[in-house]
Amino acid sequence: MGKILSLLLFLFLPFSLLSASEIDSTTISISKCQEKPVLWKKAIAPASFFIGTSIIRPFDNNIRDFRNDHFPNYKYNYDNILQVTPGIAALALRSFGVKGRHEKWHKMLTAMAFSTITTTAFTEGFKNTIGRTRPYSHYQRNSFPSGHTMTAFTSATILHNEYGCVSPWYSIGGYSVASIVGVSRILNNRHWASDVLAGAGFGILSGNLGYLMADCLFGKTETDLSFKEMHPSFIGLNANFSPRGNDIPNIQPDYRAIQFNHKYGYGYSIEGAYFPCKHVGIGAKTCLVYNIFEIDEEHLHLQEKSDERRYINFESDYCSQSYGFMPGLYLTVPISKRFLLGCKYLFGIGGTFSFNLDFDVKDKYDEGYHTKFYDEYNFGWSMETGGFCKVLVTKDVALSLSADYNRSNATYLFYQSDDIKKDNYNLIFALGVNVLLD
Repeated sequence: MGKILSLLLFLFLPFSLLSASEIDSTTISISKCQEKPVLWKKAIAPASFFIGTSIIRPFDNNIRDFRNDHFPNYKYNYDNILQVTPGIAALALRSFGVKGRHEKWHKMLTAMAFSTITTTAFTEGFKNTIGRTRPYSHYQRNSFPSGHTMTAFTSATILHNEYGCVSPWYSIGGYSVASIVGVSRILNNRHWASDVLAGAGFGILSGNLGYLMADCLFGKTETDLSFKEMHPSFIGLNANFSPRGNDIPNIQPDYRAIQFNHKYGYGYSIEGAYFPCKHVGIGAKTCLVYNIFEIDEEHLHLQEKSDERRYINFESDYCSQSYGFMPGLYLTVPISKRFLLGCKYLFGIGGTFSFNLDFDVKDKYDEGYHTKFYDEYNFGWSMETGGFCKVLVTKDVALSLSADYNRSNATYLFYQSDDIKKDNYNLIFALGVNVLLD
């Protein structure tokens, strides 16, 4: 056991400690913490992990086979706790009055919040977009990247950014714990080695982006340009989260209705607009939203009770896809040099792709049949309206936060089931990075 741990830690720690390479081997004064970070240095560790991911991927099967041959019964869940330990340590140090990068609680918590949001967006987006199978199952397609490892390295990067300038041992301790989490995910057979390396890279990237966003918000990053002096033309990439969406009613196998409740949605969008004047622009947005549904257990129970039949073998979650391309009008007004408020109305085309529904129906005599409904594509009109706020980071980059309401008549379709007449909608909150084109 010690040999394999040593081997895998040797693989992770050199990459991890690249993030701590800019600190001295002795305690550094607090004034060092306040210095503006060198961005290209922050990119070295994530880039090294991504290169390592490409190098190690051809050997994923060999590493998995080695684990299965030598440690087939390794099953420990300590990584569930260790993944957040460095972040908890940062909060504890701040609670005990140890001064770090940020003097105020709200600045530190804002940086941690941005880091957490970025980590969540990377994790859920890549897992469900790439759809790589797990090493222990061909049916679970959410292996890449490792979410535990990403959380651990984000947590370690938060500790490093906040207290690495106070003592290098905080950084070394945080990244050591994160590396143990990565090794554990491989030994537990939950992830391929390349999943873990990629998760480490995205974790460090998320932690650094969170602190960069906080620095921009609280004025550490200066710019010589103002929203009041420019036409805010832009192109940007958004990470979307949808807490509310429509349910799917009345999927009817053999004249018995099944309903699905919307849990949440997430996705990406690319958006851009040209402003011939400072306040009015024309633009367009293309978006992809993954909506997650669960079976309506109460409705299903009532159906079973009324017709004396049982539905079995349902999955826990179902994932659909919604698309849209919508041009439209943008209106903006600057409220300060660095802050801009705006709204938009977009109208265009949309589409949906439903999910497969595979289950058994049995009666009280345990006689029944197997039923499967196949997903289908549908398209129609789509509209979106909402408001946004932008924060100027540099003369070429702004961060945006928006709240949008999207609606489409491209309803979900299932092969051999009655059409669903209810329009689709999503309430979407989006965090984005905009490149300014003025």
